[in-house]
Amino acid sequence: MSNRVKIERSENYDYYNDLLWCSVPLIGMAWYYYGPRPVLLLLTGLLTAYLCDCALAPLHGAGYHSREPSSECFAALIVLMMPATVPYMVVVAAVIAAVLVKEAFGGEGHYPFHPAAVGMALVGISWPESVYTYPTPGNWLPVFGNINVSLSEGMNATLRDGGLPSASTMNLLTGNVPGGLGISAALVVMACGLFLLVRGHVKLTVLVPFLVFCIGLPWLLPQLNELPVFSWPWEFIRQRIYLEKYVILSGSVLFGSLFLICEPVTMPNRTSSRIVYGAALGIATHAFRVFSPYESAVCFALLIVGAIPEWLDLISHRTERIRFMRKEERRLAQFTKPE
Repeated sequence: MSNRVKIERSENYDYYNDLLWCSVPLIGMAWYYYGPRPVLLLLTGLLTAYLCDCALAPLHGAGYHSREPSSECFAALIVLMMPATVPYMVVVAAVIAAVLVKEAFGGEGHYPFHPAAVGMALVGISWPESVYTYPTPGNWLPVFGNINVSLSEGMNATLRDGGLPSASTMNLLTGNVPGGLGISAALVVMACGLFLLVRGHVKLTVLVPFLVFCIGLPWLLPQLNELPVFSWPWEFIRQRIYLEKYVILSGSVLFGSLFLICEPVTMPNRTSSRIVYGAALGIATHAFRVFSPYESAVCFALLIVGAIPEWLDLISHRTERIRFMRKEERRLAQFTKPE
């Protein structure tokens, strides 16, 4: 009887596999609000990722690896950030772009930019009306054909114009608000994030500084028409709390903080580098949220800040080396006797 060839798992198999499992409850909530169409969108993205992997993986010599589900994971993340009315071809285009970015740099473990962020940003710029307008929850959508429902912009558009959305806290927590398929139900997103944290996939050294700046900058510089141009941080507390609620729960900040920014390939390796990386992502996300017309601010922030992790690790390594050398010099000087 011939021995079976054992297929080794990829280095980050557990991370991508756990993210794929987290997409199940999120897409289940979308099914509850919009019908089976979100499930078919997810299956379309997964199938596209699989076919692209089979076609492109042999180009860099390693070939297709059945135990390397990163492409399928990126496809799931892209679909979760899109509206239920997005055309299937837009999903296909975004997933193809993501897999191309991954394979162009040598496959899993080598890409400098988050492939899901690249795919989402590309189709968001190309088809903004299809990607950044959302149906009202409760409308069961046809699986195929024309979708004749009213669409609205995300709540970040209201925040960007200096207003406050009218959605209640309960609707924000349960996902009963217009938004992406997997980013609206904040309670489910946080439950999945807790699972990823327990599994060791969410790094607090990145998450904490990211949230500090995503929360702190709107508190210090609130963009609200009802507030004066300048006010002290301890003034207008109620309005600031309402603003923070919508900043965290109504856009891609919460989803991105738990599902995107701790990607093991694009994230720095050293602790000090991760702190700076998370802070830079928080600042960039706030800037894109305020000044960009696109909803997926964290995706554009990942593309900008994604250029510096290796540089941060290099600086951190050199700094630690200099500190070690100075410490050794002082230690040796204590034992050196004067002539």
